Amino acid sequence: MSAPRDPRHTVVQRVHLRGLAVLAFAVALGLGVVLGLGMWDAQHRGVASPREGRAGVVLGLGTWLAQRSGVAAAAEGGGRAEQMPRPRTGLVATNENRGQVLFGRYCDSCHPGGREQKGKDLLGPAFRRDFQTEADVVKLVREGTCVMPAYDRFFLPDGDVAEIAKFVVARAQAAASADPTPPLPPLDGQGILGQKCAACHDTIDLPLNPRDPQVLYVVDVDMARCAGLTAQQTTALRTFLLEQQRR
Repeated sequence: MSAPRDPRHTVVQRVHLRGLAVLAFAVALGLGVVLGLGMWDAQHRGVASPREGRAGVVLGLGTWLAQRSGVAAAAEGGGRAEQMPRPRTGLVATNENRGQVLFGRYCDSCHPGGREQKGKDLLGPAFRRDFQTEADVVKLVREGTCVMPAYDRFFLPDGDVAEIAKFVVARAQAAASADPTPPLPPLDGQGILGQKCAACHDTIDLPLNPRDPQVLYVVDVDMARCAGLTAQQTTALRTFLLEQQRR
């Protein structure tokens, strides 16, 4: 007569079976996600077949695993180690093109190619008139405007902002060299009010009265930043407002 089975042993077996079932489900779900991403990638990249898209995803996963584990493939016929090829080719940041790469990462979505879309045109005569130095561009990036968000040092270090400013100014200068029209003259205080401030204050905001003493306070507190004024334009606007209030 055989000894009765321990009920605890039966419970352990059931737990193990359930664990294996959950593991199998998780593996199948993971493979489904990988294949689905591959098909989506193929459709959006326009590759010849979904198989190529799946291969790109699998290759990218393999690259990540290799980088995490420190594994590198050895080159054939030589002892030099090489990294796995990337599934997508992209612009790699170097000392020569760092500003371009950073601009593409943080700015191009609103200024595609430096042109106007959600953000302002960074190549046109108005931008070239207002932002002639890298310091002007750095100030704009750090402070932002009523439309453009400000980028603090936690998000963008000083070195990265300097590289973006250098790239933007260089592109604007190149556009100026190719533009046969003469450059625009600098804006005086009245021109700043008309072109930089009236767009909002004549429509969605309260009208501006240059003789109101509170206007000077608003300029220093928020209006200069909101309109994206350079330091020179802020000084010109303050001078104009003071002249108007003395009359």
